[in-house]
Amino acid sequence: VQPKVLFLDEPTSGLGVNAAALVMGAVRRSTDALGLITLVTIHQPSRKMFELFDDLLLLAKGGKVAYCGELGPQSKTLVDYFTSLTGEEGPPIFVNPADFVLGVLDDGSAGDAAPTFKLSNMSEKMISLIDEDMRNVSEHPTILIKHGGLTFFREFRLLFCRQFLVQWRNPSYSLMRMSVSAGATFLLGLLFFDIKKNVQGAVFSIAAIFFMTFVLVIPMQAAVIPLIEDRAVLYREAVSGTYSRLTYGLGQLFADIPFHFLNTVIMYAIMYHLVGFRAGGQGYFIFMLFLANWSVMSLGQMFALLTPNEETANGLAGLSVILSVCLMGFLISSSAMPDGWLWAYHANLFRYILQGLVTNEISGQFYNVDVGALIPPINNRTVLDSSEPSLAGNKAIAFMPGSIPEGDNYAAQGTRFLGLALRAGEGENTIDSHDDLIGLIDCMFQNTCMVEPISTNFIKCNVLDDDSMVSPVCADQFDSVVRHLDNGIDHISGCFSNVTSVEFASDGRDFDFLPSNFTLNEFIASEHDAIASCLTRKILPQGHGSGLTSIFDAMNKLRSIVAWIQDIMENGIDIPGDAILFYFGWSEFDTGSKTFNAPWKWYYCVFTVSMFLVGMETIKLVAINFIVWTKR
Repeated sequence: VQPKVLFLDEPTSGLGVNAAALVMGAVRRSTDALGLITLVTIHQPSRKMFELFDDLLLLAKGGKVAYCGELGPQSKTLVDYFTSLTGEEGPPIFVNPADFVLGVLDDGSAGDAAPTFKLSNMSEKMISLIDEDMRNVSEHPTILIKHGGLTFFREFRLLFCRQFLVQWRNPSYSLMRMSVSAGATFLLGLLFFDIKKNVQGAVFSIAAIFFMTFVLVIPMQAAVIPLIEDRAVLYREAVSGTYSRLTYGLGQLFADIPFHFLNTVIMYAIMYHLVGFRAGGQGYFIFMLFLANWSVMSLGQMFALLTPNEETANGLAGLSVILSVCLMGFLISSSAMPDGWLWAYHANLFRYILQGLVTNEISGQFYNVDVGALIPPINNRTVLDSSEPSLAGNKAIAFMPGSIPEGDNYAAQGTRFLGLALRAGEGENTIDSHDDLIGLIDCMFQNTCMVEPISTNFIKCNVLDDDSMVSPVCADQFDSVVRHLDNGIDHISGCFSNVTSVEFASDGRDFDFLPSNFTLNEFIASEHDAIASCLTRKILPQGHGSGLTSIFDAMNKLRSIVAWIQDIMENGIDIPGDAILFYFGWSEFDTGSKTFNAPWKWYYCVFTVSMFLVGMETIKLVAINFIVWTKR
């Protein structure tokens, strides 16, 4: 639509002489070419600019008309009029007519210029022309021409293009936003470079996503300032009917989308592969990151439209971000939050962004726990791998040097006693209760009886100590076991059938089971290994879990356990990523399948972020249409 009247309010303010002359020359040419009526307010024009005008309305103090009429060629009509007021000769030809006229008004020697003009012929002629125009209007009916203006879609397209160009040409919005995102994600990529697939790597992955989300806050606050500065233009143009506020808001909304997408691509391309996020999760990552860019920027713009100035908007935005970061579920898990703050956790936009991105990264993955690195180093242990009932030597379990200390510790004695029991074979003790046997073993361990030579020390602790016939240290416990055996003394006496029979006094023992005059030296010289094995077989329990077979079963189980432990020590434990999510409250445990599941990244996280986005954009449109801030 071509206008008929052009209003210009001080178009030369702030311009130099040459620039002002160029502007007014363009205005003059446009007026002639388009047939416009151009009204211009101007202060202290040069002679060249002044003579571009056809007519002049000169206002004196108080807004009274001091002159209204033609300038004439080279302003001759105007100069002659004001020369007549002064009664003096006109100004020299090189004097600026505008300066001369203003000088006459400031001088005051010519009296009041406004009343003089009111009584002049020029004033009477102007009034008659106005009266004639008024009569013509009253004689003809008023014709109201309604112009439909632009259609909604054309108006939206024009505003979209304008907003896009404004943002593209605004370094504080486009360039700063892209450069900050690229620089920050590059530093994060170097900091969390090539994360390993272990539990520590899982924590690092969550931390990397957490800080990446926090990076979006920086351009969010920078976008507040240009939006508030453009608000005055919106008010002026919307009031003048240039466009509607709704199309302005929609144009701004859709003009932001290409920048959101470009920022998303930059962040993804730099950080995703530097950190080493999972393969196959790129689609969701890009989509959620795009929603995050859009929603976080929309949050800052919402504060800009709801508050009177950028200081208030940035203050509220900063406060909301701090609270969101603290309550998004990473620094403080939801289970550790006070009950009074759980509402803020569930109403937190950043929580759903973080949960969705983290779930996409570690759900369905397995992360290794290096058990060997968590505990002090332990030397390898070797279980004697033998399925034969006979064992070479008297040690069922061979420990590498340094794993079990040599000497009289309980572990070493237990190993040697187990070797003695294995060599003894199937136990013959049919008594159900074995408390006495446990007491005997405990006594032997406390008195370091199970040291080399095993058989000799077994006899010395339980049967015969030395040639002086002193009672052995575990004699009472051994006698208690024998006493409860079926045919106790007779049951074990057969172990000494090959020993020379001589007179023997038991020196206070409850019963005698040794041949008479049997000495320790004779015993040592005899088949002591066979006797010790025989005595052990007599006192060991009979049946399941007692004899050689059950001991070998126990050894097989022990070997399996040791192999399992060794595998854990060497290869670690694989923990499902969903179990890690369960700690943050982002997965659930299925009691039926006994597994962890995190099914919420699409229908819960994406949907909630989308609803946040729709809500914020709606609030922005409402604020644009109904809120007017008269002062910044």
